[in-house]
Amino acid sequence: MEEMTTGLCPKCGHTLQIPAELERFSCMYCGERLTKRQLLMQPEEASCSEEDCAVSFDHAVSRLGWCVQNFRGYQKKILRDAFFEAFETYETGCAPVIQELNSGVRPERQTELLDRAAEAMLDELAAGWMGKNDMEDEKVILAIFFVPMVRKLQLPVSEEFVSLLQKKWVERYPKSPFYLGDYESISGGFRKKFLGLCFITTAVCQELGKPDDCAELTAFRAFRDGYLAAQPDGEALIREYYNIAPGIVTCINTCSDRHASYERIREQYLTPCYEDLLAGRNADCKTRYVQMVRDLERKYLN
Repeated sequence: MEEMTTGLCPKCGHTLQIPAELERFSCMYCGERLTKRQLLMQPEEASCSEEDCAVSFDHAVSRLGWCVQNFRGYQKKILRDAFFEAFETYETGCAPVIQELNSGVRPERQTELLDRAAEAMLDELAAGWMGKNDMEDEKVILAIFFVPMVRKLQLPVSEEFVSLLQKKWVERYPKSPFYLGDYESISGGFRKKFLGLCFITTAVCQELGKPDDCAELTAFRAFRDGYLAAQPDGEALIREYYNIAPGIVTCINTCSDRHASYERIREQYLTPCYEDLLAGRNADCKTRYVQMVRDLERKYLN
């Protein structure tokens, strides 16, 4: 069996295992070029000097706001056919900033420095807003792209930094919260096989604790597969909703008070739609449901 050497990457902190004869290599997590001697150092030996750490920290903090401001408009990419490519582009651009932040934070000062970094980032974002819409748009980028990217890196600073950032955001903007999501959960929503028309309805019913075979979902599925599919524009609408509905649900779950949001959707749209179906008013149900999706698309994705 090949002899292996195990140690910690001094830049990102991940455990690495390499063939013992290798003297130089790249970290598989952050790409840093390393020597075997660096890998074998104890963490305190491998960490940067206080001066070098300060330089890395300050430079990373100066780039945190860029990770949101440079990606304005990405809330329009939270679609089944666009999210994965958009997230990959985002991660490629912004992961080095978080890796540098991690390398600039000495463990004994981690909470203090990450607190400063979170404050500085939110200050920079707020300074660039021209109105409430700017704040809401950038909140979506924070919740759907920035936080999942930081958590996906699994660096020593990742969880504490996003927790501080989210806590400080809610303290500043209690009426416009966001919640911590992760890449696997968010990307999983785009892989689900629910057909678009029932994706939002399913999310509402799940929030209310209703089973998958409840009367409302059964009625809406029958409407989708029967009346709507037979309409001239029916198949196109079903395909369109299949593309956009997961993004709407993702934004509701991470960028709002989800319980209040789903309750509002139920009262304003789904209950009247369901009553239309029970009364045989299929055309009215279609009109109301189309309006619901357009309103939610405008609110969360545009």
